[in-house]
Amino acid sequence: MKYDLIIVGAGPGGCMAARKAARDGLNVLLVEKLKEAGSVTRFCSRLLRLGEGGFSSDKPVTDVNIQRATCTIDVGAPGRHVIRMHGLPDDASFAYAGELDPCFNESWVSPSGASFHRKANNRAIDGFVVDKEVMLRGLLDDAAAAGCRIQAATRCLAIDDTDDGISLKVKTSAGEQTLLAKRAILADGSFSPLAAQLGFDDGRGEGPGKLRFMSFILDRCDVPFGEMHRARFTQPSVHKGFLNVGPWPPGLWEISCSAPVASPVRLPQVLEAFMENSAFSDLFKRAKIVDRQGCSMDLRPAVREAARGNVICIGDNLAYAETAIKGAFGCGYMAAEATARALDGKPGNDEYNHYWTHAFNFFSPQYTVRSTRQPPIPVVLDDGETDSLFAWFTENGIYGMPADILPANRDKLMADLPQIALKLFGRGSVAQITNLSGEEGA
Repeated sequence: MKYDLIIVGAGPGGCMAARKAARDGLNVLLVEKLKEAGSVTRFCSRLLRLGEGGFSSDKPVTDVNIQRATCTIDVGAPGRHVIRMHGLPDDASFAYAGELDPCFNESWVSPSGASFHRKANNRAIDGFVVDKEVMLRGLLDDAAAAGCRIQAATRCLAIDDTDDGISLKVKTSAGEQTLLAKRAILADGSFSPLAAQLGFDDGRGEGPGKLRFMSFILDRCDVPFGEMHRARFTQPSVHKGFLNVGPWPPGLWEISCSAPVASPVRLPQVLEAFMENSAFSDLFKRAKIVDRQGCSMDLRPAVREAARGNVICIGDNLAYAETAIKGAFGCGYMAAEATARALDGKPGNDEYNHYWTHAFNFFSPQYTVRSTRQPPIPVVLDDGETDSLFAWFTENGIYGMPADILPANRDKLMADLPQIALKLFGRGSVAQITNLSGEEGA
C-alpha cells in the first residue's frame, strides 16, 4: 500500500499532524519506535506555558516579525478541558482529559533562601503542568477515529525521497520492511537520523555543544511557596547550574539538572547531593524517588528550510527545545495542512517554511544575542555572591528573567556590586566598574 502520508514519531507534533491529516481525509500511517504510541519514557517538559514568553527572555523581539506559537486552556470539570491553539483555525483545538496543575510564577532561589521572581505577583497563571501521556493518547484516539493507522514498536532505519514519493525502511518484530508514501512528516525529535540522511542538517553549523539532562521523579516535595511556582534553586558549591523543581503529573514532583555532554559531572550524584546535603535538603526529607529519566539536547542553530521535496520536519529535530509542547502542536497542525496543500499541487512547502520561520524566537538574532550575552549565574558566582545578587534583586524590586534584568540593570549593579558585575559582564567592563566604584575623581 502507498499512503498519502507517513508520520514518524508520536510526540505532540506527530500526534497533532496525524489527527489533522486524517481528519482532512488523507490516508495516513503514524509509526512510533516505542512499544506503545503515546507513552513518554525520556525526560521532557510537562509544562504547557501560556503566553508568548520564550525560554530565555520575555522581551518582545523587534528585528523579526515573530508570531510566537501560543495557546490557552479552557478549564472545565475534571477531565473535560480544551486546549486552544491561537493563530490557527478552530479545529486545532482539542479536548484534554488529564490533570491540570497551575503554576503562577517562576522563581530563582539562592543558598540562603534569597529569591527573585519572573513576574511581579502571583495573580496570573503562567502555565499548567499536564499529563503528557493522557494528552498524546487523546490526540491519537482522535486520529485513529478519523482513519489514521498507528503502528508502534517500529524502528526507522533509512529514508529516501524521490520524484515518486517516500520510501521508508523500518524494522519491527516481524523483520524489516519498506513503507511507501507520497509524502512524509518527520517528528522524531532531536538527533533525527532521518533528517540527517536527507541532508536537512547540511550547512547547519555547530552550536555551543550538547547538553544532557537528568531528572528524579519524587512522590512529594515541601516547596517554600504559597502558590505553585516553578523553582530554580542554585548552590554553585554543589552544581554549576540551576536545579529545577516543580510539579510532575499525576500528583508527583520532579527535580532536574543539566551539564554539557563533554563534562565529567555525574548528574545522578549531583541530584543526590542536592537532596541530601545542600542548603535545600529539608525540601526533600520526606520524598522518595519513584522514577529516573534522562535525555540529551543538541544546541545547534535552527534550520530555516524545514520543508523540502516530499518531507516536512517539525519540532525539535531541526531546532532546540524552544519549540516546546505548544510549538510542536502548531508545527504538527501546519505541517499536515501544508501536506494536503502540496498533494493538491499548491506550494505547501513554502507555506510551511514561512510559518516555521515566524513562529519561534530562535529565528531572531536579537533574541539569540539576548539569551547568550552573559554566562549563567551559577557558573561564574559562588554561593555568597549568589546570595548577595538575589537579595539585591529583591531589595530593588527587580523581577524578570536573568537574560532581561541583568543587562537592564547593569549600571546600577556595577555601582552597588562591582565585583559581582565584573564576573557577570566580563573584563570588558573593568574600566566602567572602576569609574562607578568612585575612583574616577581620586
